[in-house]
Amino acid sequence: MTGAIGEQIACDFLVKNGYQILDRNLVFKKHEIDLIALDKRHQELVFVEVKTRQTGQFGNPSNAVGKTKLKSLQYVAQQYLRTTDLRNLYRFDIIAVTPGGVEHFENVTWP
Repeated sequence: MTGAIGEQIACDFLVKNGYQILDRNLVFKKHEIDLIALDKRHQELVFVEVKTRQTGQFGNPSNAVGKTKLKSLQYVAQQYLRTTDLRNLYRFDIIAVTPGGVEHFENVTWP
């Protein structure tokens, strides 16, 4: 399963669960974010990192997102908010896609 397929699975999952996809694969300088969505339940912007794995050999895909990636996601989020009129609250989520299914980790933070 490729990253692009995993991202499409994540999009479908979010839409099915009441999210509106606003943007995909957004890049500012060298920083990229996979998905930007609106959580219609809470009217929150959601910046989503999608991690796809073929097997569980290397652990849960969400473990592949660390502080460096978070800083990159925060940078893209700031740039996105500067270039849009959106003033919603926002959060960072991770979606892990494996052959076993989809796991959605909401409002992830790192120490």
